[in-house]
Amino acid sequence: MIDAQTVDRIFSTADIVDVVSDYVTLKRRGVNYIGLCPFHNEKTPSFTVSPGKNICKCFGCGKGGNPVNFIMELENLSYYEALKFLAKKYNIEIEEKELTPEQIQQQNERESLMAVTEWLQKHFTNNLYNHIDGKTIGMSYFAHRGFREDIIKKFQLGYAIDKRDEYTQEAQKRGFKLEYLEKTGLTIVKENNYLIDRFHGRAIFPIHSVSGKVIGFGGRAIKKDEQVKYQNSPESDIYHKSQIVYGIYFAKNAIIRERKCYIVEGYADVISMVQAGIENIVAPCGTALTVEQIRLLRRIIPSTDEDKSDENKNVTMLYDGDSAGIHAALKNGKLLLEEGLNVKVVVLPPEDDPDTFAQKNNASDVLKYLTENETDYILFKTRHFLEESRRDPIRKAQLISDIAGTIAVIPNLIKRSVYIKECAKILETDESVLKIQMDKVRKTKIEKEYDRIKNAPGSNVSTNTVSTAPTTSPSVVPPTDEPPADFFMPDPAEGTSQQSSAPVIGTFYEEEKSIVNFIIRYGELVPWEVEYEEKNESDIEELLDSNDDNEEETETEEKTTVVKKLTVIGYISKELELDNIQFTTPIFGQILKEAKEQDEKNPNFKADRYFSQHANPEISLVAADLLPDRYQLSKMHSKSKKVEEDKDRLTEFVPHVVMDLKRKIVEKKINELKEKLKTSDPNSVMEIMQDLQKYLNVRKALGEKLGEIVITPNLRS
Repeated sequence: MIDAQTVDRIFSTADIVDVVSDYVTLKRRGVNYIGLCPFHNEKTPSFTVSPGKNICKCFGCGKGGNPVNFIMELENLSYYEALKFLAKKYNIEIEEKELTPEQIQQQNERESLMAVTEWLQKHFTNNLYNHIDGKTIGMSYFAHRGFREDIIKKFQLGYAIDKRDEYTQEAQKRGFKLEYLEKTGLTIVKENNYLIDRFHGRAIFPIHSVSGKVIGFGGRAIKKDEQVKYQNSPESDIYHKSQIVYGIYFAKNAIIRERKCYIVEGYADVISMVQAGIENIVAPCGTALTVEQIRLLRRIIPSTDEDKSDENKNVTMLYDGDSAGIHAALKNGKLLLEEGLNVKVVVLPPEDDPDTFAQKNNASDVLKYLTENETDYILFKTRHFLEESRRDPIRKAQLISDIAGTIAVIPNLIKRSVYIKECAKILETDESVLKIQMDKVRKTKIEKEYDRIKNAPGSNVSTNTVSTAPTTSPSVVPPTDEPPADFFMPDPAEGTSQQSSAPVIGTFYEEEKSIVNFIIRYGELVPWEVEYEEKNESDIEELLDSNDDNEEETETEEKTTVVKKLTVIGYISKELELDNIQFTTPIFGQILKEAKEQDEKNPNFKADRYFSQHANPEISLVAADLLPDRYQLSKMHSKSKKVEEDKDRLTEFVPHVVMDLKRKIVEKKINELKEKLKTSDPNSVMEIMQDLQKYLNVRKALGEKLGEIVITPNLRS
């Protein structure tokens, strides 16, 4: 456990802008910052970071919270893990005892998987420097590849001893369960519990998350007779190769600084290029480039256009000069374009890949070559295929169609029009030909996407909503710079958090929110140190009884008046309990419940701090929305008169918001009785009329207490 004082220090030190900036490129907008949401795919930034409130929130999917909530959600960590994560980031010391094997087993599964990979990285690195095989085989291999020692340490490279189950046995001795070794894919369990290290006799390349956690490994064969050159960690709860790129943790700051990202194919390509001074570089993790990886990069890469944070993000593909490298560049470029990135290509000499090219040249020559040989992707593709199709009309027609289809995926209208003009010149064809073909492709894509969403399980898309399809000729481009519908529609397979994460809104949401506002802002204050009339009957019950004409007047009971100390939370809880009122909005009910518990048992309870630092992001977001900015000028001030704040008039405001909720409840009951009256049989009409009259009188009385005029309608109307 982490003591409360240390938790407070973590919360007071962790700056939301600083924390989020490690994952998202932010731009200032007024007093806040804005960027692309890291929790769902979006083209236009809706992820807002408020330094004043120290919270973030996406107005698209609703996710966010304080720095701890943000790290919990993005890194998939527990509350305890997120606190440790931020403590490490800000060099806040947390005293922890070394975990025993029993304690390790008690940790949640994901934490255990992370613990296994973190330990194994250290084990592989230790082998490289301290084991005889590591020094003679592993280090020799890296030296042969030309990697300097500082680069080896930077990327935490290592070596797996060439024995069947060397690290599996060592991990179990250290208290790690075989179950977690198997779930990470680091250990292969055969029949009769026959154990095999997935990586043995291989050079090890740890794979890091955006925050620097080791989540997987790549193993490069050193023996010449190995059939599999590269072996990678399989999919697990902590490692999804399609969602992470190799080197992102080391490259993200350089990407932001240079406003560009280079993409290569392999681990060694990244390392050699970093050694040559190109730090803003990444590679897919043993897979073809995926949409998820591109979206990760898109969130991090800053725009070169100061006025727009969602356009003009630059990516350069750096590939081998052979046919395979060019083929990969042509395939991946279209995916990058479709995600709204500016895409360029650098093709290396045929005999080189990025690794060998970086080893052959010094840093300045590498940078010079990249700068001078950078070519726009679409223009590169057009020129590459033009020569071989120039004397073949059929192949040239196919090329024109292919180029039109490539331009069609670009979300931005202006960019599409520029490419049509440039490519038409190169292909020696009319712009209208390219334009017509491009619009056909876009129209077909939109219709297919619409049909897919319409026919998806649970879809509520109306069959009449296709009326937005253009009725004019397909060659006419709509006069808008907005991407078409298909570029905004998320894949249902990915899930849309807008529905699943939407909070439940209760019948009396606004009234309950007003009450919760006072709980969070002033909950622990004690404004009621006055004579308080003790009562055992609620306002509603008392008013109903006072309107009961059938009961005879009994002797008047003396009311007890006592001096009572009540906090805001205590008063609200008592008033609601007397009428047996439960909040209809679940998150507000949870806040009230926890506030009451803390108010009763914790003498040092501070409601604003407790709820703004809450582990539940829903609760912390409610607090962030309600709490005022820490530094805010008063709307009115006077040198001769003290400015009154809300907290100076709590004895007026708090009863008012509670009474307002009660009145709304009574109004709901009145409406229910009126509806019942419409369908009731003649025998029960009189009884319903009597109940209705009572509640109308109660509403009037509550209205008078609230200082409002309530007109009682005619029952016959």
